Amino acid sequence: MSLKSKSIILFGLLSIMQSTLAFDTSVKGFIALDLPNFEKIEGDKASTILGIGVLDLKVFAEQDAMTLNMKIDLDGKLSENYNLFEEAYVGYRGIRDFRFMAGKGVIRFQNIHWGAAVNSYQDGGSVLDTEQSYRKLSRKAFTAVSYGHRSRGFLNTFSFFGNSQDVKTDDNKDPIYDVGTSGNGSNPYYVKGFTYDQVKAFDTSKQMGLANKFELYVNDEMTFTQGLLVQRNRFTGKSSWAVAASFRIEKGEYEFWTEAVYGYTTTNPYEKYATYRKTESYLQVGSEYFLNELWSIVGNVEGIYVEDRAHTYNDFIYRGKTAKVDSSIRKQRSLYQTLQYKVESGIKYKLSKSAHLTFAGLWENKIVEKDHVKNLTRIDGINNPNRQAFKVINSISYWF
Repeated sequence: MSLKSKSIILFGLLSIMQSTLAFDTSVKGFIALDLPNFEKIEGDKASTILGIGVLDLKVFAEQDAMTLNMKIDLDGKLSENYNLFEEAYVGYRGIRDFRFMAGKGVIRFQNIHWGAAVNSYQDGGSVLDTEQSYRKLSRKAFTAVSYGHRSRGFLNTFSFFGNSQDVKTDDNKDPIYDVGTSGNGSNPYYVKGFTYDQVKAFDTSKQMGLANKFELYVNDEMTFTQGLLVQRNRFTGKSSWAVAASFRIEKGEYEFWTEAVYGYTTTNPYEKYATYRKTESYLQVGSEYFLNELWSIVGNVEGIYVEDRAHTYNDFIYRGKTAKVDSSIRKQRSLYQTLQYKVESGIKYKLSKSAHLTFAGLWENKIVEKDHVKNLTRIDGINNPNRQAFKVINSISYWF
């Protein structure tokens, strides 16, 4: 189905929901517009950026104890099957203090607070690109149950989930590889990785994950959060996991936030973003101080350390022929150690209740070692190693 057809169907459904069904519905969204931004990466030419930075649209519907949430990812890859929605799930609130949810969405074990002027590292907010695995876990098929409420002083959410992509398998349940040949039948296959299907629901015989997020509301101003995630698939020998903890204060003229995440990842050699063993440590600290009703000062500091041991690839037999690793798999054998951090600070001006202007600056540094060798300016599989970046940010953010 074409993107145009999907759009027509989507807006047709919204019209029906609004006009004929007994639903309470609302449409909300967020847009961040980049006014002329200046960006300079060490070793590259400076550039000016102008346009749409972020664009999201959310649809909410409610009938009795049932709810529907859809987030249309307008700046994503809408042409892919089942990829129009970043979130599309239903909820049931018919039992006091409980909420049951099922569908597709974000697995919530982190808080993922916005930075001073751009997204946090956990949500892709980097000029130099980060190397961590535990960014926002979106587009996951899931079932979840929440218990608690702010009035009770806590909220606990437990999720059972899987990826919206599955490894393709043959009749024997063995993975199907993306391969090429170098000419004739006697030459070997060159394996680029597994092949994948975009799916509506995940198969627990292939993959599954568990996540829990506990939020403690100390009072109206202070919140502690603790999260845990474990996931595994049948093609990987060990489980990957992560823990997160955060603290937030919102009090009158100021807000303060901090979050830490530690994660361990292991994959099959031929999965996307393959790693034999990766550990990562992330820390964020930020605050905003409101000078008056219109102006505020905001600052944010983030750092992440990633230690990534790549797989060693050996030849194997696939469909009766020798299979070798393809050169497109750029990380092999080596140990990659990355320390990356950014500092951003700026001022905000409130245009209205739901819109503000931001004027800010950002400095970012990325230090990478390969097998303990320092100061390499080119490393296969790593974007922008051993570089600094500067960015001047002018933007309008609007919630509608």
